[in-house]
Amino acid sequence: MKKNKLGRTGLEVSEVVLGGGWVGGLFIDPSYDIMEKALELSIESGINWIDTAEAYSDGQSESNIGNLLESLPTENPLYISSKASLDPDSSESFASQLDRKLENSLKRLKKDQLDLYQLHNKITEKESSHTLTYDQIIKKHSVCDAMEKLKADGRVRNIGITALGDSNSLKEVISTSCFDTAQIYYNLLNPSAKFSEKGLWNDHDFSGLISECQKHDMGIIGIRIFAAGLLATDIRHGREIPVTEVIDIKEEERRVKKIYDIFGSKYGSKAQFAIRYGLANENINCIALGLASLQHLKSALDAVEMEGLPEDILKEILTLQKSNFS
Repeated sequence: MKKNKLGRTGLEVSEVVLGGGWVGGLFIDPSYDIMEKALELSIESGINWIDTAEAYSDGQSESNIGNLLESLPTENPLYISSKASLDPDSSESFASQLDRKLENSLKRLKKDQLDLYQLHNKITEKESSHTLTYDQIIKKHSVCDAMEKLKADGRVRNIGITALGDSNSLKEVISTSCFDTAQIYYNLLNPSAKFSEKGLWNDHDFSGLISECQKHDMGIIGIRIFAAGLLATDIRHGREIPVTEVIDIKEEERRVKKIYDIFGSKYGSKAQFAIRYGLANENINCIALGLASLQHLKSALDAVEMEGLPEDILKEILTLQKSNFS
């Protein structure tokens, strides 16, 4: 499997990586045997990174991954990353929250150090009980300073953000060069992170994020390649939690239908088509896959073998996207 440089981190990461999230649930829901087989198959196929978070089933994902990693042969190490969500309304300082949360994550993962530790909160212009603003993240003695200290004490090699929220606030945070990586929302339904400007786009606007990350040599991790499953299957599992705003699920479903009415199954299954779309963007260093089963993993690995979609198809898709799927 192809390996890519992850920005300035010094890590060489596989073009697809494993996600330990709740939406897919591959490292939460199945039996231990299935999770073990999934990890073994991933390593055999060249995947070298697994990403999780404390919030995924209240630490269960981290605990399961920690148990799996403990049984791995030492000659097959995986890069490990996790994420912390901070409470801006708490009387506990951001520094204290991060220190406590990191320690708990390290214990569950049975590690002394993480290759990447990421801020999980959305970043917005206005303060709220669950999001963070530029000032809260960057001002003196705040999130950035606290996360830099985690690097300095050796428990974390790199720090990153989950680039969800308001585009302008995200770009302001990225421009400080505090963070080494960004998780970028990118898929067939919303590719706006690669747009230079919003234009006539009428969905959640992430325009300029990829180019801003590149200016600061940040690693770029593509997330939500299946749009919480909407792009992969017609079956609804109740975990289609939106992380973007502007259009609703009915409009997303209309756009999905439009895509597959045009392109059918000539380029693989729906899920494979979605993955191949992501792989075609060479500015994205890797794609984090949220999967639900061993068969989903095998299908994803087949998509990697197929490689990115052809250029003429990408142009046709872009025309469709720019018209808001009209």
